Amino acid sequence: MEILEKIFGSASKVKIMKLFIFNPALSFDIKTIAKKAKVPEKKAKSEIFLLNKINLLKKKEVKSEKGRKVAGFTLNPNFHYLEALREFLLKISPLTDDEIIKKLSRAGRLKAVVVSGVFIQEWEARADILVVGDRLKKNLVEKTMREIEAELGREISYVALDSADFNYRIGVGDKLMRDIFDYPHQIIFDKVGLPI
Repeated sequence: MEILEKIFGSASKVKIMKLFIFNPALSFDIKTIAKKAKVPEKKAKSEIFLLNKINLLKKKEVKSEKGRKVAGFTLNPNFHYLEALREFLLKISPLTDDEIIKKLSRAGRLKAVVVSGVFIQEWEARADILVVGDRLKKNLVEKTMREIEAELGREISYVALDSADFNYRIGVGDKLMRDIFDYPHQIIFDKVGLPI
């Protein structure tokens, strides 16, 4: 994120750009943008103003969380440098494997972490990340996933299992486990001897 922050001027702007670029069909109001990108609402407003000014975003009426119509924004599909920007943001990963592991280790004793989907540009994957551990605190896993989403600019699907449940699922040939391990994936942390 540091390189992007220096190129684009702020981490907030990068997070907001990613939110729109990696969710091109969605529209958001300012409150939702701030919440999803995990930036202060005031900062989100100023960054959105700048992105709207260069035509990366365009105004669009949306429904607020309370169901009222409010001013919102969506990605401008005709922005001249959209493809180049998308490719650039995809290639510069905001999170290293070590950073992902460090974030997740707060949630319990990690045994394995496998990434797929959005992390390796495999958009059809069933799960983006598999976390195996002992004494995993579900609320901390959830909170960490929301932080990772804000960095990536896109919602991620995850599976968090304790070691016993994971071993059972592997043993019975669980479909979800097969979907993760039979398709492209990367093992970024392994203390259980995962199938490759």
